Amino acid sequence: MTRSSRRGSRDPRGFDASAAAPLLSLDGVTKRYVRGRHEIVALDDVSLEVAPGEFVAIFGSHASGKTTLLRVAAGIEAADEGRVSFAGDDMTEWATSRRRRGLHPRLGWLRRSGPFLASMTIVDYVALPVARGGSPAEGQRRATRALGRMGADALAHATWEELSDAERTHVMLAQAIAREPALLLADDPTRGLGVGDRERVLTLLRALADKDGMAVLMAVPEVPDMLRSHTVMTLSDGELIASSDRNATADVIDLPMKRNTAR
Repeated sequence: MTRSSRRGSRDPRGFDASAAAPLLSLDGVTKRYVRGRHEIVALDDVSLEVAPGEFVAIFGSHASGKTTLLRVAAGIEAADEGRVSFAGDDMTEWATSRRRRGLHPRLGWLRRSGPFLASMTIVDYVALPVARGGSPAEGQRRATRALGRMGADALAHATWEELSDAERTHVMLAQAIAREPALLLADDPTRGLGVGDRERVLTLLRALADKDGMAVLMAVPEVPDMLRSHTVMTLSDGELIASSDRNATADVIDLPMKRNTAR
């Protein structure tokens, strides 16, 4: 089991770990899948804490367990062992009744799909998560605000087909934060983008943490995508490995190496 050792550290660029209690907590979480005659351990005794205003990057290769970690944290899938707590709620219990309850109201989830109607305007698409549980007017207000925060307000009356890949990413992020969540979960948010567009998206995510106090938990497969986060951890074969404490002025990040241990 690996638990982050960042408590009591301070990042001069915004996050103060010593002043923040955990918003999300995974304690000894294990998740298994059965594929035919084989059992796959996607998460192996994983422990993790994310505080309000903290930007955490989970780095790992394909099939390392990153997406499963986010889905378990969101209550989309239930853990087989361990405890997942978010904003005081048991997320394993939440997952068992998710069909009735939907996504936790204080969570933002980056969806990778466009509108179900080609004619739908972007502002209406972004407003969907709010409009389903509230008034259309409130949905429009929050959607407009979210588009502005993601630098995409000029796209409000465009349609999905008119957008570039980078613009679609900004719009999908706007939809994820339209409910003004306490925690944003983003699985590979810069996928398919060029260097400049990737940097802009990561800067926006960092600003959500530093300026808005939103916690961000991001899973990424590329080293450069980690560099804007407060905290870096590595997931390998389902095991979460804490990095050494980040230093805001460091030019090199120590990537943790998995130890060879008898199992």
